[in-house]
Amino acid sequence: MNRAALTLASALLVAMPIAHADEAAIKAMMQGGHAILMRHAKTSGHSKALVLDPQGNCANEENLSDEGRAQAQRLKMLDKAGVKFETVLTSPFCRARDTAQLAFGKASVDQNLTALEIGSKEQVQSRTKQMTELLGRHAGKGNVALVTHRPNIDALTMELVEEGEALVAKIQPGGTLDMIARIRP
Repeated sequence: MNRAALTLASALLVAMPIAHADEAAIKAMMQGGHAILMRHAKTSGHSKALVLDPQGNCANEENLSDEGRAQAQRLKMLDKAGVKFETVLTSPFCRARDTAQLAFGKASVDQNLTALEIGSKEQVQSRTKQMTELLGRHAGKGNVALVTHRPNIDALTMELVEEGEALVAKIQPGGTLDMIARIRP
C-alpha cells in the first residue's frame, strides 16, 4: 500500500466519529486475511429484539434507529480507505441485514449468524462451529465481514460488543481470531 493511501485512510479515521480503528488495523486489512465482526447498529429499543419474521417482514422486527443507520454508514470509510471484503455475511434479522447493506454495500444472509439465543444448545454449537470453519477457509486470503449479534461475536471472540461496534481480527488457520482493533460507533 502506498504512503498516500495510508495517509488518506488515517485522515478519514481521524475525521470521523468512528475513528477508533488505528492505522495498523487499516494497513493489516489492506493485506487481506482479516475479519470484521460487527454487531448490528443501534436499534430503536428491544421490545421485539428476538422476533425474526420468517417472511422477512421487517415491520414485525426490531429495526435500526436513525442513529443506527448513521453508525452503519460510517463504516463505509473502510471502502474509501481501500479495504476490500471478499465475503460479507449477515444474520437474517432485518437490523443486521440493514447494517451490512449500509456499512458494506452488499451482504448475503447466512442462517448460522442468527442470534444464538434462538435455538437449542446443539444448534448453537453447530452454528458457531460452521462460522469458525468458514473463517478458517479465509485464513491468509481475502477479508470477511460478519454482521450479527452480541452472543455470536462473544462465542467467536470472547469479547463483548455494543450495538454498532466492530472487532477487527486476523484469521488464523482453523478459524481462531487474533484481535487487533475495536471500531466503536
